[in-house]
Amino acid sequence: MLAFILLSLLYAEVSSNPAQMRFFSYSGEYGGKNGDPFDQSSNLLDGPITALRIRANDRYIVSIQVRYGDSWSSTEGILLGSPSGMQLFLGEGFVQVLGRFGSYVEYLAFHTNVGRVFAFGPSSGSGTTFDAEPLFPNTILRFISGRSGPLVNAVGFHWDKEQEIGGCNQSSLSTHQK
Repeated sequence: MLAFILLSLLYAEVSSNPAQMRFFSYSGEYGGKNGDPFDQSSNLLDGPITALRIRANDRYIVSIQVRYGDSWSSTEGILLGSPSGMQLFLGEGFVQVLGRFGSYVEYLAFHTNVGRVFAFGPSSGSGTTFDAEPLFPNTILRFISGRSGPLVNAVGFHWDKEQEIGGCNQSSLSTHQK
């Protein structure tokens, strides 16, 4: 938690040079109130998000694991069933996450700046839907946080610029492209 607070303060600090300004924003937390908190902000040191491994059953997201650069984060949730995975192309980043939740996260669909969509979990259900996007244009998903136990209870999305990824859209639903 201390690392998250320190990282948040670092992101909040704005340089006097506009070229070095940060465009951090947060979407969430989406899900139930149970589970142990997790925060993958320390994984930023390994690089940008390059892949996901997600396990889901017919009702919920069972686990989520994110690869930052070449290093995998710890798995949030349990290792039950086979993971579905996806790998990002060089220069690709997540610009929107659609989902649904109740007491647990039920469904997640990750949209990239090149128009690809990766969906996990049941496509229909009775939970509350959400649409998570960054507040600033040309920013991408940098890390996740939330709560987990035997399942993924809740998830939040942290957005910022990534120097290696340029010209990404605000969301895959944007009509304005650069």
